[in-house]
Amino acid sequence: KSFTCCLCPESGGALKSTVNEGKWAHVVCSLFVPEVFFVDPEGREGIDFSKVPKRRWEKKCYICKSKKGCAIDCSEPKCPLSFHVTCGLKRDLCIEYTEGRKNGGVVAGFCSSHTELWKKQQQTGKFKIVPREE
Repeated sequence: KSFTCCLCPESGGALKSTVNEGKWAHVVCSLFVPEVFFVDPEGREGIDFSKVPKRRWEKKCYICKSKKGCAIDCSEPKCPLSFHVTCGLKRDLCIEYTEGRKNGGVVAGFCSSHTELWKKQQQTGKFKIVPREE
């Protein structure tokens, strides 16, 4: 039997069980959707997506056009685009995780045009990922 990820439309791949209603999720989706946590972060077990806000489940992925699962926002301020982690990775978009100062980390993900901009700025050293205030 093939399991489907509850955080994106993809089935198969490295899926683990969640602590929510017997659903399954990709390890990669769990790492990059900001409000998803591991009960056991060391072993990456016990995926908990109960803190994911409703608005994230309602966003449409600009790549696959599906609202299934939850999409992350482009980190460029004012950019309206959102995408599934797996769709973004397939398109080679920049999705990065940076350890936070206190606890937890910061996820930055960019749509295709802002990924290009980000790559250029990386070469010139003008770009730094910082937490965005909600």
